[in-house]
Amino acid sequence: MNKILWYCLAALPLHHLLLTSVYGFRVHPITGKYAFHSGVDLRARRDTVYAVLDGVVTDAGYDRLSGIYIRLDHGDFQSSYGHLSQILVIPGDSVAAGDVIAISGSTGRSTGEHLHFSVAFHHISIDPLKFLLDIQKLNQQHKEIKQ
Repeated sequence: MNKILWYCLAALPLHHLLLTSVYGFRVHPITGKYAFHSGVDLRARRDTVYAVLDGVVTDAGYDRLSGIYIRLDHGDFQSSYGHLSQILVIPGDSVAAGDVIAISGSTGRSTGEHLHFSVAFHHISIDPLKFLLDIQKLNQQHKEIKQ
């Protein structure tokens, strides 16, 4: 499947994207330590969270850092959604791009309501912002082609 077609089958994790923390090394807002941030933080106030690609729910639960979280496997890609207030899927569920999977929140080690979103390619962390920007750009191109 070519890249454009593949990305047109993708969705954004939130209706509106407002970046509040980037991928990579940063000073952690709670610990004050310089550490790697494996995802991006997106502003979200009890917002609906969507699966970015077709996939399967591999894990959903709670841990002290991510709070309530969901992990999805999309074959080559894996995505993770953290600090949720509510999970709407269970492990083993199949999801399609754009399916509602959760409600954002501020659980775990968090300074306020947001969505922590991370992406891996073959289980190696990649910058989710580049991934999201590609989805937005290619979905827009797809809309223009359809018109």
